[in-house]
Amino acid sequence: MKIVTYRELESKNSLLPLLDHAFGWTFNPRTFETIIKIDPRLKNSPVGFFAVEKGNVIGSVGVMDMVTRTLNGSIEYVGGIYGVATLPSHVRKGVSTALMNAAHQHFKVKGYSFSFLWTSRALVAHAMYEKLGYVDMLERSTAYKVLEAEKNKCIHKEKASKLDLKDILKIYDKYVKSRAGFVLRDKAYMNTLRRTESLSAKDCIIDKDGYAIFKTNLGGPWIRGTWIRELVALNAGAMGRLLRLVEKKSKDLIYDRAVFDDALLEVYKSRGYMIQKRSHSTLMVKPINAKESFKQTYGEKFYLTSLDFF
Repeated sequence: MKIVTYRELESKNSLLPLLDHAFGWTFNPRTFETIIKIDPRLKNSPVGFFAVEKGNVIGSVGVMDMVTRTLNGSIEYVGGIYGVATLPSHVRKGVSTALMNAAHQHFKVKGYSFSFLWTSRALVAHAMYEKLGYVDMLERSTAYKVLEAEKNKCIHKEKASKLDLKDILKIYDKYVKSRAGFVLRDKAYMNTLRRTESLSAKDCIIDKDGYAIFKTNLGGPWIRGTWIRELVALNAGAMGRLLRLVEKKSKDLIYDRAVFDDALLEVYKSRGYMIQKRSHSTLMVKPINAKESFKQTYGEKFYLTSLDFF
């Protein structure tokens, strides 16, 4: 078995069976190469480490260069792990462990203090991550609401307009100015989100005190659901106002799968949403530099939204 970086892979097409088996991702190298060029988390990184045997990719661990804000307001660069997978024919042979160790060595060379990854406690991989030194750091609250029938009668189609990333970024910066976590965004990052998340003006409501980004008509022909991807507002009143506007655009049901703001969670409660504070999904962290303490670096509250998932 040989370990190479994504950029060293001779045949990137050989990733297709691995990623489809693991994630249902019908990997297209041409599309992914475009993302690498625009995503600030990937364009200067090795993108990932891959185990190759007899010319075929048998395992993968993706790596990202990520930026956080610390408790004292300073910038801290960290590593991000994604896309951990092994072909079914090669599980329990140490492939993923070897790739994870290669990723950690890369982060150590870069001088990063922490490595982050998202997983589920329901997955076997969670135990492997614990053995490698990761600990659960953050889980997400969720909110769900089935809308009353009378709210579904009038859905107005709006004229297409251009998504104003500048206004969104301005509000977001005010909202997170005193928060620690994955809270540093710039124009390049927003353009990446627009491309990878297919953000458009029809999926966004913006006013002077906040904005909501959402996806509608999810779930196929039987369910008309609306998924709130990010709701950011400078006060509870603006949160409630934006939520009401999203509800007016929605049919059948509305949900937010990642609520990390206590004030927003209270607004959901006040509007009759079903709340779950616990989840299987967890953000795990591993100290790369033994001298660094996560709580001393970030405090008790680490902020992000579902648009920061990786």
